[in-house]
Amino acid sequence: MPLVEIEDLRVSFSQYGGQIDAVRGISFSVNEGESLGIVGESGSGKSVSCSALLRLLPATATVSAKSIKLDGIDVMRAGKEDLARLRGRSAAMIFQDPMTAFDPVFSIGHQIAETIMSHRKVGKREALAEAEQLLLRVEIKNARDILQYYPHQLSGGMLQRAMIAMALSCRPKVLIADEPTTALDVTIQAQILQLIKKVQAEFGMALIMITHDLGVIAETVDRVLVMYGGEVMEEGPVQQIFDAPQHAYTKALLASLNASFEPSRGDDSATAPALELRGLAKAYRIKRRKGIFNSYSDFHAVRPVDIVLPRNRIVGLVGESGSGKTTTGMMAMRLTDPTAGQILVDGTDISRLGPDALKSFRRRMQIVFQDSYSALDPMMTLTQIIAEPLHIHGVGTAREQTENALAWLERVGLPRSFGNRYAHELSGGQRQRVAIARALILGPTVLVADEPTSALDVTVKAQIIGLLKELQAEMGLSILFISHDLSTVKSLTDSVVVMHRGRVVEEAATARIFSDPQHPYTRALLDAIPATNPRDKRERTFLAAEQLEAATPRYTVIQTGLAPNATPRLITIAPGHRVEAIVTT
Repeated sequence: MPLVEIEDLRVSFSQYGGQIDAVRGISFSVNEGESLGIVGESGSGKSVSCSALLRLLPATATVSAKSIKLDGIDVMRAGKEDLARLRGRSAAMIFQDPMTAFDPVFSIGHQIAETIMSHRKVGKREALAEAEQLLLRVEIKNARDILQYYPHQLSGGMLQRAMIAMALSCRPKVLIADEPTTALDVTIQAQILQLIKKVQAEFGMALIMITHDLGVIAETVDRVLVMYGGEVMEEGPVQQIFDAPQHAYTKALLASLNASFEPSRGDDSATAPALELRGLAKAYRIKRRKGIFNSYSDFHAVRPVDIVLPRNRIVGLVGESGSGKTTTGMMAMRLTDPTAGQILVDGTDISRLGPDALKSFRRRMQIVFQDSYSALDPMMTLTQIIAEPLHIHGVGTAREQTENALAWLERVGLPRSFGNRYAHELSGGQRQRVAIARALILGPTVLVADEPTSALDVTVKAQIIGLLKELQAEMGLSILFISHDLSTVKSLTDSVVVMHRGRVVEEAATARIFSDPQHPYTRALLDAIPATNPRDKRERTFLAAEQLEAATPRYTVIQTGLAPNATPRLITIAPGHRVEAIVTT
């Protein structure tokens, strides 16, 4: 008998006096120990289907089905006690955003122990001891300390590990992972996926992996369910889906996974690059309290970096969270003031310019942020949002500004009728198109794109990247593309700058970075990229920060004029290829 059995599930939501059909008659089953992947873009009904399985949908939802069974129990007719047993012992869920899943006012240990005590008759001391063992099992080394921590004190990757530990605390028969790695760095993502597969094998659980990332599907599951518009488009073994997809939508998903773009037509003859960062650094003053006294120290978010963005080229800036890449981008735009260094736009240093002198340069340099929802004013229509830069710089009459904004709506692939809509009425991909239109309406020469596609579906991501590439070719844009998604960086950029702990550790043409990486951190990033086909999935070895530092390349200098130095520094090892190394004689 299947562990999970869903037949003809239909879910609709009451909204604005009408009904929205989110799931339209889907059926699937999951056997003990099996791994099922449910893949599709946002709004396809993936998460709603699994929430219906656990009766976690809001009161506005109307659910009907011929059968919804979990561990042999009819979920539709289950009482409170049966549901309480099912939610934990039979099935547990890992959510996309662990920060919202944990209670911010209780410690991690308290919340895991409480979950254990609610399902088994054990005391608090025993529950806390088991919580510590679970944290160790999900590879949190300082588990005893973490028990005392609160959710906000942990990184995204650590918090996701703690959520997996809490899900395992009831020893469930099926683990439901709902987009567990969407917002994580590529290395942390690989670690979490490997951890999920490890604990699944260890506990003998079934796994339902909900995701829009086909790389995650290729790495983790045996069978795939492809959804679109609330319906199942295709179902089959994972290798068959990747090798011989039958449905046009599945083929489109796989095509977007391997999207590539034409190289940029850069202008190498220009006397000055579009943007140049020389010795740019940022340090924050940190106050720590010791008894009745305060002590101060500097936290170096970005150590002196040198980055060149040539005209009409796309340079990728990659690294994990905390590597300093976003801070570097914000300093380049003068949205964060640097501690030291120079920012040259078309050869002019703008690092010390005041607000009035800087305003004219703002027209030449714009930014697209990661979170398009918080970047767009919720009280303004799309026309007003896109036209605002024209208004600030006094370009054209009010009528001309409106017409220009509507023209840009069309240019980024949205109908003019959207002009009177508000940001909350758009999907994530549509909001990001509006953000791009607003950034480019002034005709800038430099664009900083800060993780513009990290939270988007694979198909929408390909559309946004294609749009940026198309506009870059049309307008002669120079783009600094900040990302931890190395698959996108590989297909889009001309060269790559790799940052680690606030330093540039390697820089080279994109093809060379991916074919011949020299720094161990670069190799670690590349090794963590998810497989694009199930036959290529592999076991990975992850190096600690200390191991990466110890593996820093060493080069012997013979009559080059460079003095030997035990401190790593960037050296040129080939034309256009620099790597951080320790120079010896």
